[in-house]
Amino acid sequence: MKKIYLAIFMIIALCASIVGCGKTEDNSEEKQTQLEQKDKSLKGKKMKFEEMGLEYYEPQIWAEKEGVSPACVIPGKYGVAYIVGEIPYEFLSTEFVKEIMKDSENAKTEEDQKEVLKKYQEKSKIFVNLMVLDKNKEKNGPNEDIERKQKVFSEYKYKEKVAEIDNLECYILYNDEYDESNLSDEEKKEFKEVRENIEEFKNSIRLFTPIDIDKKIAENKTVEFETKTIDGKKINSNIFKDNKLTMVNVWATFCGPCIGEMPDIQKLYDEIKKENINVVGIISDTPDDENEVLAKQILDKKGVKFVNIIPDEKLNKGILKDISGVPTTIFVDSEGNIVGQPIIGSRSKEEYKKEINKRLGSLK
Repeated sequence: MKKIYLAIFMIIALCASIVGCGKTEDNSEEKQTQLEQKDKSLKGKKMKFEEMGLEYYEPQIWAEKEGVSPACVIPGKYGVAYIVGEIPYEFLSTEFVKEIMKDSENAKTEEDQKEVLKKYQEKSKIFVNLMVLDKNKEKNGPNEDIERKQKVFSEYKYKEKVAEIDNLECYILYNDEYDESNLSDEEKKEFKEVRENIEEFKNSIRLFTPIDIDKKIAENKTVEFETKTIDGKKINSNIFKDNKLTMVNVWATFCGPCIGEMPDIQKLYDEIKKENINVVGIISDTPDDENEVLAKQILDKKGVKFVNIIPDEKLNKGILKDISGVPTTIFVDSEGNIVGQPIIGSRSKEEYKKEINKRLGSLK
């Protein structure tokens, strides 16, 4: 995730409907996917979303620009949701990115931060949207999905089906005209240059059968690590032995919903620690010097006191390799064994408390 979003996400979650953020994969020589095998000539940054069954290449010019990126990633539960995934792309000019980053660094008060956010939202342009739909759920899927699909489709002139496999279909949505009244001539030129690559983008999109993330995570069975906390203290999975149940919240510094739920998780921790139940955070986009600094700032700003750890190789090759979106929360017993299914997406304090009680019940 590009650094501009790290600053903005500290202020507020930008996509109101999103309860979690997807994790993408970049180009890798080790993983030959269907997309790479079918078209060796594709360039740019490969994006893959296993829970949506979606992969594509961002055009090279998009990948090189700080201001062109998904505004958010909205995964839906395959087999349940009609909208299996939605990814709107936004444009910010190169010069504006530099300006807003400087403003973000200088925003000391809440009012300053609100002004930065307002400035950001006024300048941001959603110029293309991807939506993966499950045809089997078109008539009997969740009403909110059906209504959202209709609303989003109504906002675009072009609605083209660009990929299909089994019951899945992917649409690309875009317009040929946008409100550019607040863009300079140079910004308009850059915006046009970005949009001229939509055709290339369109031709790179592929679908595959989505992965059941819940099942993949549960197959790990145990959580093990020997690493350090965000404060630099040594820690290992023996900490589970001190509690009958531990809630493990996996989050990332770029994830607005992760940050948004932190105060509730802290309140939950304050309530349940006397019941011999613990909460541990895993910062999934570390180790990374910049992200570690940002993580400390986020935890301090949100008043988080429970332990947060930097993942080691055991975690990365264990539960983290199968987590495709954050926040994801799992529960483990005193032996480090995973208890029940993971929770993908943010929840309230009371919702997490209900999930904890379910897991405690299964331990008896």
